[in-house]
Amino acid sequence: MTRLCFAIALATMLGCSKATEPPKVDDPKPGEKKEPAPKPGSETPPGPAPTPPSPPAPKVLAPNDPIQQVAERFIADLRTAADKPDPLPAEMLARVSPAFLKTIGRPLLSDADKKSGWSAGAASAWLKNIGTKLVGIGLPNGYGSMSEAVLLGSFGNGSGRYLMRLTFSEGWKVDWLSLGVHPVPAANPTSPDAAYQDFAVLAFLDAITSTATAKDDRVRLLGGVISTKLKNAVAEPFDGDKARGEDYNPSKLGLWLDERAKGVTGITRTPDATDAFKIEMPLSGVKPVYTLKLVKGAAPGEWLVDEFTKQ
Repeated sequence: MTRLCFAIALATMLGCSKATEPPKVDDPKPGEKKEPAPKPGSETPPGPAPTPPSPPAPKVLAPNDPIQQVAERFIADLRTAADKPDPLPAEMLARVSPAFLKTIGRPLLSDADKKSGWSAGAASAWLKNIGTKLVGIGLPNGYGSMSEAVLLGSFGNGSGRYLMRLTFSEGWKVDWLSLGVHPVPAANPTSPDAAYQDFAVLAFLDAITSTATAKDDRVRLLGGVISTKLKNAVAEPFDGDKARGEDYNPSKLGLWLDERAKGVTGITRTPDATDAFKIEMPLSGVKPVYTLKLVKGAAPGEWLVDEFTKQ
């Protein structure tokens, strides 16, 4: 009985060992050509990664578009709040993007300001200054996509224009608001970026030339629409500026603005090359010509002025 059990166990062990052996590769049949296994490192490399789809081009906003309605409501509410002596309510500031609050809410003078990155008092005062000018308002219109929109409206019964940009982040937020006084023909965008680029050019030129708002308020806008490269070239910040949260020196940027704005009676902008425009700002019978070059900003649809040189 013992020998029989041993024999059964041995057979079981041998059977198990055979089951774990790797299967043999069948030899090619007569007349059949067997493909050799690829050598290590000779495998076909994977193809290029698929190109992500381009963001949708902005479309003309319809009068009942939600973006359009957000813009109209903000303008109406700002105009009403501007007449009151109190600072803007927190609810209105919450409808402004953090990026634009950092543009207009400077300098940072308190620990609370530095913690949040913008001053509620400075941002409220800046917006109220704009709001007092918004009389005789015309409805805005413009272009938008799922993440960004740019709009243009009139104030002063058509004697001036306001520019608005909105971005979507947990709801639509006002990302830009500025006033201009020199008439310009409407742009006819011919590419997905054209509407956004033209908006940046107008925002820059209005920040320099508009007489609708105080120079100090326009300096804030100028600081928000030019690149770090141009800021450092024309208004590099001192240590004291940096301590107040500034990434440029407001006084130097104001002087740079004055040198180009004095006596200007109009503006024209003409696309000149890829991401570049030819700018004319007539004054006293002379038409100085500038080359303006743009660079993409961090936000979708955002463009910044990177160069502005006289020809």
